[in-house]
Amino acid sequence: MKNKKQLSNTAQTGINMVASFMTYGVSMLVSFFLSPYIVRNIGVDAYGFVGLSNNFIGYISLITLALNALAGRFITVSIYKKNIKSANVYYTSVFYANLFLSSIMFVIGFIILVFLEKLINIPDSLYWDVKILFASLMISSIISTITSVFSVSVFANNKLYLNSIRGIESSVARALVLVIAYMFLPPKVYYLGVTTTLVTLYCSFYNLYYSKKLTPYLKISKSSFSLNAVIELTKSGIWSLVTRLGQILTDGLDLLITNLFIDATSMGVLSLAKTVPSAITGIVGTVANVFSPNYTILYAQGKFEELVKSVKQNMKIMGVICNIPIVVLLVCGEMFFSLWQPTQDAHELQILSILTCAGLIINGGINCIYNIFTVVNKLRFNSLVLLFSSLLSVLITFILLKTTNLGLYAVAGVSTVIMILKNLFLIVPYAAKCLSLKWYAFYPEVIKQIIFVVLGYVSGYFVVSFVNIGNNWINLIVCSVVTGLLSLGIGYYVILNKNDRKILVGLIESKMSRG
Repeated sequence: MKNKKQLSNTAQTGINMVASFMTYGVSMLVSFFLSPYIVRNIGVDAYGFVGLSNNFIGYISLITLALNALAGRFITVSIYKKNIKSANVYYTSVFYANLFLSSIMFVIGFIILVFLEKLINIPDSLYWDVKILFASLMISSIISTITSVFSVSVFANNKLYLNSIRGIESSVARALVLVIAYMFLPPKVYYLGVTTTLVTLYCSFYNLYYSKKLTPYLKISKSSFSLNAVIELTKSGIWSLVTRLGQILTDGLDLLITNLFIDATSMGVLSLAKTVPSAITGIVGTVANVFSPNYTILYAQGKFEELVKSVKQNMKIMGVICNIPIVVLLVCGEMFFSLWQPTQDAHELQILSILTCAGLIINGGINCIYNIFTVVNKLRFNSLVLLFSSLLSVLITFILLKTTNLGLYAVAGVSTVIMILKNLFLIVPYAAKCLSLKWYAFYPEVIKQIIFVVLGYVSGYFVVSFVNIGNNWINLIVCSVVTGLLSLGIGYYVILNKNDRKILVGLIESKMSRG
């Protein structure tokens, strides 16, 4: 019975994972094919305001992060501890607190909108276009904040695939609407903001629907509101805010530093080199988030032994899934860059790309560990370590740029080295401590990831060395697929043990039998 239940939990997580991958893949494909089309219609300058507007709104939304970061965790734990009253207190309190925070967001957003042309340079021809874009994205963010608590129902029931399905539908629908708009209407950049708002409304409606269907016992009631609950959530979630600030320092300053301390051309080169690592980072985040609901449920039920077993197993799964594209990049990256950017130095792009994503070799599996801090509500250590390491990374980068000729390699490499050291010597042993394990409990899984990448690279390089790629995309695709399949085989037999393989085969068979 236990094995059957374990397989059921694994199958549920597998369904969530597949759905998340499909959502991410569809989103990437839509962006890959749609972006050039949009740029041709509105121009690269106008398109640049989309990212700039999103950044502004992202900074404004930081005021909601502390409250909402652990809302799903607290509500889910209360549900599985059969304390529905407590769950409703958190549920109601988060909703009303988000209403209040949304009003603050509206005021800040309105002030920025009024003085937007004084904060950034807007061409006269794009004045109202950019303002409508910013306003529509601001409205989308406010709607998302108000309705965010409704999404806890799919989290608490470990059915994230429902949100993934809606995400796929939204991406495809948004692409179709944009294509039709640019075909039959005057080209405007604000179409991107308006369609984002419509997609947010669509997903919010379904979150409310799922909330009523999956968790009908969760109801918003003024009598359930508790300021103490809001304070408790905010105190716990404040470390998520610190973490986010650390991530901004790590991920958001490299291009700015390059622009200010080297030159704009180098910034463009680094931006190109980060394309593949950014996609891999997205895969890591997509997969890691899938495991969080199951961890929370096991913790709430007091099944700590199963929780530890699940974390170790998922680290191995992450180590395989997230490192396969890294192995492909190591083997075929220079070939890819020579075809994708024939006017650039493919060798330089390859080195910068590897420097940027080398930390992900161990970070893929370790991302499962980050979920532990949320589950046990011990975020402070990780948040402070991330913030300190980010500041240290920026400082060392400045020093190297001033005292050496490393240039771009310093910008790309320092943060990676700092991240590897942080994860290996601080995060991994602390995660074990949080689960009352020996400090070295998770190191075997980390070592297996490194072994996997080395074996995958050696086997892939050996095969690809016999093929003359030249400027042929088809040959490049074939070599990438062969490398990926070889790595997958190594991961299946080297990383996964006999029990892991049984569970994986059982999952595949159960999915096939369902059709």
